[in-house]
Amino acid sequence: MLYDLLKSGHIVAVILWFGGMMSTALLLTYGSGGMTAGFQAWDRSVTTPAMIVTWALGLTMAIWSDWFTSGWMNVKLVFVLALSVIHGILSGRLRRAAAADNFGEAPVIRLALPAMMICLGAIVLLVVTKAF
Repeated sequence: MLYDLLKSGHIVAVILWFGGMMSTALLLTYGSGGMTAGFQAWDRSVTTPAMIVTWALGLTMAIWSDWFTSGWMNVKLVFVLALSVIHGILSGRLRRAAAADNFGEAPVIRLALPAMMICLGAIVLLVVTKAF
C-alpha cells in the first residue's frame, strides 16, 4: 500500500515537473516578454519542487526495491539527470529573460523540447519493460 502511494506521488510529481518544463520551453521559444514573471513564479513554486519530489520519491522506491543493481535503472538515472540539467538551463534562461525583459536568441532552447521528449520516452520505455 505504501509503495503504491509513493508511486502515485512520483507520477503526479513527474507530470507537474514535465508540464512546467514544457511550458517554459514553449514560452522561451515562442512567447513574449510580458509573461515571464508568471512563468518564473510557477517554476519556483511548482516545477522545481515537483522535480525535487520526483527525485526523492523515485530514489526512495529504488532503494526499497533494490533497483540500483539493475541496468535499466542506471540508464534511467542518466535520462532523469539529463531532464534535471535541461530544467536548470530552462530556469536560468527564464530568469535572464525576466531580468532583461527580452528573449534574445538561444538556439539551445529550440532543442529543449525534442530532448525532453526523447528523455521521457526512454524513461517510460525503461520503466515499463525493465529490459535489462
